[in-house]
Amino acid sequence: MFFQPCFSQDISLPIYQGEVIDLTTYNVVTLYKGEDKQRVGQNLNVSSIFDIASKESNQWFISLSFYTNQTVIEQRDIWLQLRSSINAAEVTLNGQLLLQNGIVGNSKQNEVTGKSLLRLPIPADMLKDGENYITVLFSNYHHQQGVVFRDLSLGSFFDLNKQSTIMSTAPLLFSGIFIFAMLVNLALFFSLERKPVFALLASVFAFNFILMANEALYWNGFLNTASFMDNLDLRNTLEGCIYACLLGVVHFEYQLVRKHFVGVTVLFIAACVFSEIYHLKNTLGLSFLALAYSIFAEFNKGGKKRVIMSSLVLVAAFNFVDEYDLIESYDFVYSHTLITSLVFKLDNLGMILFALLMIFSSAKGILSKIRQLNQTQLKLAQLEYQFVQKHIQPHFLMNSLMSLQQLVHKAPEEAGKMIEALSEEFHLLTIMSKQSLVPIEQEIDMCRTHLTIMSIQQKASYQLKVEGVLGEEEVPPAIFHTLVENGITHGYSGNESAEFILNKTLTENSVIYSIFNNGKVVENNNKKPGGSGLNYLKARLEAWKPGQWTLCSGKVAGGWKTSIEIKGTR
Repeated sequence: MFFQPCFSQDISLPIYQGEVIDLTTYNVVTLYKGEDKQRVGQNLNVSSIFDIASKESNQWFISLSFYTNQTVIEQRDIWLQLRSSINAAEVTLNGQLLLQNGIVGNSKQNEVTGKSLLRLPIPADMLKDGENYITVLFSNYHHQQGVVFRDLSLGSFFDLNKQSTIMSTAPLLFSGIFIFAMLVNLALFFSLERKPVFALLASVFAFNFILMANEALYWNGFLNTASFMDNLDLRNTLEGCIYACLLGVVHFEYQLVRKHFVGVTVLFIAACVFSEIYHLKNTLGLSFLALAYSIFAEFNKGGKKRVIMSSLVLVAAFNFVDEYDLIESYDFVYSHTLITSLVFKLDNLGMILFALLMIFSSAKGILSKIRQLNQTQLKLAQLEYQFVQKHIQPHFLMNSLMSLQQLVHKAPEEAGKMIEALSEEFHLLTIMSKQSLVPIEQEIDMCRTHLTIMSIQQKASYQLKVEGVLGEEEVPPAIFHTLVENGITHGYSGNESAEFILNKTLTENSVIYSIFNNGKVVENNNKKPGGSGLNYLKARLEAWKPGQWTLCSGKVAGGWKTSIEIKGTR
């Protein structure tokens, strides 16, 4: 039997007079289900349609009416816009097929999903002066919850297109900024010791980019009506990921203990579950949770990362204004398309400001690193000068030449050995003077060469033993040589024999180099020996491992021992 839908003759039917109207917001819809068109509700709107149709997968049918007049029809600029999560739909106007979006089926196998937004002109000959009848046949087999009419609107092309322009302009602009912020933080992650905070920030901006790109695609009709999840669920999921990453950013930036992160994670999960149960938007609550965590960290750590806390204040504030529509009633909001678009996306605008502030903070950090690098390079240049100056001291050359002069006449064989040793030491000096790190074998060779020279000068036996050192290691030039020189200068007098022992030991998270000598240290005015030599050594260690070294020097049983501990190295 031919199915004849029921249309209301109520005078409260919507009237189209040239301005955009959304027909499904009126309580004029009659709903049927199944292929036999069983009526299940009347005088419905978009919300009540969802309440009924979302409870089962089926074929559904709605009918509604609207009024228009001949004057409006003659303008020939009446468009229908279907924006929905309806899996597939067919729209008829006054009994004629107007729009087909996908293929309506009676099972998941033969249902073909359509697009989330369609817009097309209504031919003037399909409209009547007076009451017009619209029916929509749709199905929800692929996605049972996909029965939401975002709008079934009438309007001019300009007005309907303006709506899409407003809703997609800000997302398109924001998506560019977010992808830039993501790339900046990825670059920082790979160039600055792979710090987790930069990976998390890159994730925050990547999720925001996906969110904005999805929004722009949605408002231009490029998304399917039935994807792997509802568009609103997708947005909530992405926002949950964003704020989870923000909590991680706060945790790692402030270096809080694990129990604090566990506590805030429990609160985060509770907030997500609560919003899911009561179908609440969770953005506002999660943004305030991230802000509260940053405030806690700020007071807990003494206020050293205020850029993050200030940024999260802006995020929470913009979410609050957006949630309660505090500025949408002002006239200036609608003065320009861009302004309107930005105001409609205030929650995302807050995240944009967060991104810009974090980029500014990172840029400031990079400039600081560049300054530190320049200072380090200057210090290295000074160290190179000190290195050369320290090893070509006038008194060392004078003593060596005087000893050589005597040896040439009295002991030519010893003179030859000394010339060979001096040549070797100056050769090593030339190689090492321009390097920030040298193989430890070269450093040991230089120490032994120097001991050979001093043995000949002092007519004594100066020996170096090496324990636990591997040849492929690298160290700053002359750090052990400096300690050997200091040991000779302050530990021995006359023709005493000397024994030096270079030892390397490993701990759980550090390596320790130590040099022991068996000399009797000569102290002056109760000051530890070392002077400019130890100052050079400290400067080299700081340039090599900033803040990761300790130097201990003092008397031990049988002599003097100096230890250098390099932390975080195995």
